[in-house]
Amino acid sequence: MSVRPHPFFSGALYARKSCFVYVPEGYDQGEERYPVIYLLHGMYQSESNWLLKGNAEQTLDRMMDEGTLRKCIVVMPNDGGYGTGTFYVNWYDGTGNFEDYMLYDLVGEIDKAFRTIPDREHRAVCGLSMGGFGAFSLALRNPEVFGAAVSLSGALTSTELIGPQYARSDISRMIGPLNGPYAQSLDLQKLAERRLHDAHPPALYFHCGTEDYLYSMNEAFHAHLNRIGYTHRYETYSGEHNWDYWTGHLARSLSFMDSFFAAPKNP
Repeated sequence: MSVRPHPFFSGALYARKSCFVYVPEGYDQGEERYPVIYLLHGMYQSESNWLLKGNAEQTLDRMMDEGTLRKCIVVMPNDGGYGTGTFYVNWYDGTGNFEDYMLYDLVGEIDKAFRTIPDREHRAVCGLSMGGFGAFSLALRNPEVFGAAVSLSGALTSTELIGPQYARSDISRMIGPLNGPYAQSLDLQKLAERRLHDAHPPALYFHCGTEDYLYSMNEAFHAHLNRIGYTHRYETYSGEHNWDYWTGHLARSLSFMDSFFAAPKNP
């Protein structure tokens, strides 16, 4: 097992970017292709945080050695690097096309440079906090790219949950008028409703600490999915919004994605 820095160019952002890529044992000795997991960071963080603070490499090594996680490629990207966090979306004010960067620059680069299985049934996205929102937004908006998404302590917000203070923050620059069509296109609750009509909506799993300040937001999203009949998995545990929680619960998040990869695929 090894982690490699991988530089590439983003046409969406017109910038040089870099990510970390974990490849499984034996990758360099064979021709096998592998499923891919994208592991997203939170606000104020970077592509190195899952490695430096979340013990991601050690967890991946252990689970693959134990056989509790199939061999796969794990990509740890930057969110685009603007401000305190981009939420992995294209910003309303034109600041940056951060969703396009993820979809077309990053995913395209990884599928070209590494031996991936390049389809939605073998591609999942997972993130913490802001990255939890990013994981669900990317999957629900682009189910043909990501077949599963996992959120740890995610900012699983809806326009219904954003208060008046949004107009004085970066949120207004990201989503525009709160009741406008662009903001509605990024609303996770509305996105989930749209996916109900799909033959194969993204598999969703999320969990949150009961002492986390985002706990009520996760509860609200869980209640909404139950109301509309969207099959999902939701769990709560004791814990706060910190690396102790995310490090301790990364393995269960990876296990969900492993189960998705193992599930029988519909034609």
